[in-house]
Amino acid sequence: MSLLNRQKMNSQQKNHKKILPILTILLMAALMAGCDTGAAESPTADTQTVVTESPTPAAEVTAEGTDPTTGNLNVVDATDKIVSTDEPPVTETPSPAPVVEEEKEAIKKDGKVVVDIIMFMGQSNMSGCGGDASQAPTVKPGAGYDFRAISDPTRLYSIVEPFGINENQVGGIVEYPGGKKGSLVSAFANTYYQETGVPMIAVSASAGATSTEFWTRQAIVNDFVERHQRAKIWLEGNDYYVRNQFVVWLQGESDADKGITAAQYTENMDNIIRPLFINGIQKVFIIRPGRTIDKVNYFDNVIKAQTEMCRTSGYYALASTMMSGFGTTYMVDQWHYNQTALNMLGEDAAKNVAYYANNRKESCMYDYKYQNTYIPDGFDYPADTVVQPVKIEPFKN
Repeated sequence: MSLLNRQKMNSQQKNHKKILPILTILLMAALMAGCDTGAAESPTADTQTVVTESPTPAAEVTAEGTDPTTGNLNVVDATDKIVSTDEPPVTETPSPAPVVEEEKEAIKKDGKVVVDIIMFMGQSNMSGCGGDASQAPTVKPGAGYDFRAISDPTRLYSIVEPFGINENQVGGIVEYPGGKKGSLVSAFANTYYQETGVPMIAVSASAGATSTEFWTRQAIVNDFVERHQRAKIWLEGNDYYVRNQFVVWLQGESDADKGITAAQYTENMDNIIRPLFINGIQKVFIIRPGRTIDKVNYFDNVIKAQTEMCRTSGYYALASTMMSGFGTTYMVDQWHYNQTALNMLGEDAAKNVAYYANNRKESCMYDYKYQNTYIPDGFDYPADTVVQPVKIEPFKN
């Protein structure tokens, strides 16, 4: 039973408890009146109360949407019963209940809740250094959960911004103070769930000012591989069916600043992802970087490498090129994008990742850098496929 269903049931039970004492008093009064007049009125059909079997009390559910005894996501159970009444309360009229979006019934396989693991890896724009948590969307009920592989790998949490703020590992991936302010993850979670119907289990593994050379270091490799493995093992040990295991990667600014060649970037990336694929990751989805405030072509070598990797290698796929479509009004400083841009970016990337999850085909998309349609190799897309861009207006506060 979902958290919202339990809340509704409790409210109905409270109304039922209020009605019974009132009906008892009315019945006693009617009986007394019958003694005086020799007849008691029979209740009419519209005043009768019908009560179905009361359900067994539900297990306590935490605000994060998981059962504290098992850590499991809330699942709607078709066998649950409710208490109902045909008679409205005869006391004061209650205020209308707020309209709350219902959590969808979870998809199951072999009796287990189906989920997708998605690791969010990269540097400062993945961390959300330019973001603002107050401007990020609230994650919808059931859309996604946060597995905190470092700070608390014993349960699932609701996704809240700044995502991953406490996921620092001494000797491993550590974000600099203030590096996480609000990310693209919440927007991604909502859109991914809308497109797939399957909640994602998000795992944080990002740190600002990190080059691909940093990510090839053994201590760092050990850290992000361990984060992934902890999530997978915990989920499989708590009655979840892990359907997909993906990485969403947003990185390249530090490499561009160092003048890396396209060939070296590709080699470094292969060394980074190899251990992840050995341990079950199925695809790395790349969000390409955009620009700096001063130089629109600052990331050309990195963008060239990433595009070629995604077009020709089955290990990679493009998640989004939208960062090249944002003007400098969406930037808070030389390197970083604001929360509005991150929200749009999260939605765009989620649509393309979800398309792959649903169809096992990498998505065609508009390429904001090269102003044409990106068509991945190896799929049956017509050569004249055209994807129209989303019109991105200049940002206004």
